[in-house]
Amino acid sequence: MFSKITRRFKAHPLLYYAVSIAASWAGVGSLMNFRTITYENGLVPAIIWGLGNSLACVLFGIIVLYIPEMRHYMRTKPVKIFLGFMGVGQVWLNMNGIREIFADTPIGITGGTIIAYAVCLFFIFLLLKYGMIRNVLTDDFSWAMVYGLMVLVTILAYIRSGGAMNDAPLGLDRANLGVGFYKSFLLLPGPFIFAYFFELLDYNESNEDSTDHINITAAFALGGLFFGIYMVFAGLLALVEFSPMLNLIKAALVAFVGVSTLSSFLYSEYILWGA
Repeated sequence: MFSKITRRFKAHPLLYYAVSIAASWAGVGSLMNFRTITYENGLVPAIIWGLGNSLACVLFGIIVLYIPEMRHYMRTKPVKIFLGFMGVGQVWLNMNGIREIFADTPIGITGGTIIAYAVCLFFIFLLLKYGMIRNVLTDDFSWAMVYGLMVLVTILAYIRSGGAMNDAPLGLDRANLGVGFYKSFLLLPGPFIFAYFFELLDYNESNEDSTDHINITAAFALGGLFFGIYMVFAGLLALVEFSPMLNLIKAALVAFVGVSTLSSFLYSEYILWGA
């Protein structure tokens, strides 16, 4: 089964790359951040933030190929050390997010901690065995689960609410719009310090295991689109409340988001420190 999927990936990697880009970029807090910004600053600033999140990957795919010096500097030892330490923080952040999201469910903090560590060890094992192909394919699996759970929890939440939505401020005043644009612009440089994205560029060009060469800019553009779809559902979920049953599904959803990002940061750490 795995060998069949691997052959399909090697022959047509474009969509696999795109989904992996979206999955890696999401981060464990992205779903709840939309809700937080909505009620603190307004729905429009949250949408602006979501657009910036989606455009970040697109801009990376365009700019990085026109400034090849970026890839050279990414390979220098001081930059790799700096990004390696930053990556450790991201690994901790996503593991902690997976742990905390189960606090309001029957699984609890202890169960969430066990899940976070088990996932981490599992991906380290797969990384050492399969490398890049493992990261792309597990990201795709995680993101398929994310889309499925998002559709499920959105439908159930709106059925439970009878279609009613929370009153959320629009945030059209200058101060709140400024917050939305500020948070959006802060996201744009993010992909340029993500080692995994640079490794995708090198992997696409080297074809060491006979994976087909593609237009990598198109992959990052599609990755931004897939992330944008995720942001649409994040916006819909920000406007309804969750029952205890839906909290458990939401926890699983956020955990899968965290897992996909965690796996890519673990791979980044391998690239920066161990490769």
